[in-house]
Amino acid sequence: MKIKFLILIAVALLGSACSVNKLISDADASFSRKEFFDAAEKFRLANQKVKDKTIKSALYFKLAESYRQSGDYTKAAVWYRNAIRSGYKDPTLEVRYADALRGAGKPEEAKLVYEAELKKDPKNTPAINGMESIRRIQEWKDTPELYIVENLKTINSAANDIAVQINPESDKSIFIKSSGEEVPNKKINPVTGQKFADFFQSGYDTVKKRWTLPELLKEPGFLNSNEEELFLNFSSSKELFVFSRSVSVAGQQATSQMLFVQKKNGQWTSPAPLPFTADEANYHQPMITENGKTLWFASDRPGGFGGFDIWKSEINETGIFSEPINAGAEINTPGDELYPFEKPNGYFYFSSDFHPGIGGFDIFQAQKSGGKWQIEQLSPPVNSPADDLSIQFFGNLEKGFFTSNRKGSHGTDIYSFFLPPKLFQCFGKIHDSETDSILPDVNIRIVGSDGSSQKIRSVNGRFQASLNPESDYAIVVFANGYLNAQAKVSTRGLREAKEFEIDIKPIPTNKPIRIDNINYELGKWDLLPQAKTSLDKLVELLKLNPEAIIEISAHTDDIGNEQFNLELSEKRAASVVQYLREKGIQDKNLKARGYGESMPLKTNTKLARQYEFLKEGDVIDSGTIEKLGSNNLKELARGLNRRTEFKVIQSVAGK
Repeated sequence: MKIKFLILIAVALLGSACSVNKLISDADASFSRKEFFDAAEKFRLANQKVKDKTIKSALYFKLAESYRQSGDYTKAAVWYRNAIRSGYKDPTLEVRYADALRGAGKPEEAKLVYEAELKKDPKNTPAINGMESIRRIQEWKDTPELYIVENLKTINSAANDIAVQINPESDKSIFIKSSGEEVPNKKINPVTGQKFADFFQSGYDTVKKRWTLPELLKEPGFLNSNEEELFLNFSSSKELFVFSRSVSVAGQQATSQMLFVQKKNGQWTSPAPLPFTADEANYHQPMITENGKTLWFASDRPGGFGGFDIWKSEINETGIFSEPINAGAEINTPGDELYPFEKPNGYFYFSSDFHPGIGGFDIFQAQKSGGKWQIEQLSPPVNSPADDLSIQFFGNLEKGFFTSNRKGSHGTDIYSFFLPPKLFQCFGKIHDSETDSILPDVNIRIVGSDGSSQKIRSVNGRFQASLNPESDYAIVVFANGYLNAQAKVSTRGLREAKEFEIDIKPIPTNKPIRIDNINYELGKWDLLPQAKTSLDKLVELLKLNPEAIIEISAHTDDIGNEQFNLELSEKRAASVVQYLREKGIQDKNLKARGYGESMPLKTNTKLARQYEFLKEGDVIDSGTIEKLGSNNLKELARGLNRRTEFKVIQSVAGK
């Protein structure tokens, strides 16, 4: 009887072990299919039944990974901590724990972990990025918030809601993706644990001043299906739209497909896959630029830098999509880059979980400069310790929508944001660069990176203009008898009102202009580093005046052989011209001439003010120099003769 009882216990234990192994196997399969909600539930149940500490340790880590992938950083941090305490070994474990703590709003605890990891390996890139994120969090705590952010409670459901696109036909209408209870006849998504999402539309009630309850998007009729709808984007003409949906097959990982539809003769064509998506990769989050010429999207297709990358495809006049091009290493990283968006003015936005930020996914702005993307993180409260995604703008304005699962959200929620009006004023004075005399009435053009353009005229050498927030400005002066002159100011990132005071000093075209800091070693003509800095300013001036033709002239003092001095000056002028060519100034705009010691300097107003021993109109020839008496003054005067100048030979009158 006792033997029989032991056999029954053994069978029960074996059955229990088989049951647990089956549950873990199922959980692993769900995780490999990226069904993170299901995986977390299965790993949690398995953990309750397992007694073996080694197996439990691995389950802790898998639970943490499942919650992290689901965007639940609080639960992820708990299970990463359990995995560490149980002795689980994984080279990424501690940094992932710190990332989860940071995403859960615990930066001080995260900092301690990052510091410990950097002591082990000072080159640990994820830990370095994490410490940079902590620095930014601490910095922004003491910085006034730039944007006003509001949770759109009338739009958001108890489930996940994502801002998809502002309706190109009306800025009082927005398309969203939702997994709320309003979604009809949908199964539960094993990735999120919520219903498969559909597309909805909400309008702005101008009387009640709020967004209306979302309604299921019914046109085109094929848009919402039984699958998970991911993203849609209509072109500005609404003649083309691209959308993505997740297609699932039992027992396999769901894949996201991207399809396009065109309107022909007033009717939508049938959805067709983008021609370059005939592989097994995932394609989603399409965005068609305002001019209709470029399609941005996110994909894990081969040839990227990490997980999901940002890609673009050009759209020609007949609606043909080109083979995609990766957005490049400035934007894409070993992590995931998602939700591309481009403003009409060319500013580009995306979300990333690898660029140094303050949370899980953060929203970044990119701007092309010198052929490269310059990346900048948007400041809080747009970004938070949680996941911040899918930013949408009203044209070039600093207002729109984004999506976040930050504290206070139900799942992921849609938030509105706008930059409150601030007063930015520019006060300017315009002087002759050589005499400092006021230029009384000249034309001025002020061009902003936000697409704005102002034409004004100065009064008695002064002008005033209002500037918009978050914009870079070029202020260009056009005056007859002068080269066009420019000043630059920026209101980007300014959290308080500001007055800019600028002096613009156009260069006259009727006299030679000395180029400062053009010095050479004795008897040589090679440009020194400080000379190149001054010449770069001349390059900028010439690019602002592309029709101007100038003569570069070099002069020496009267010490030494006259013929040697002439040849030396010719070589020095040629060195300057060669540098300007290398910086992109065309040959037709440049002439070089050396004058040796034949043209002593004539003192102008500026030099007479600068040097007490000189009078305006003095010619600093050998006779003048000898009368100075002091050897120091004589050498100073000869130094003034050793100069490089430019003179405008031909220019275009101010516009």
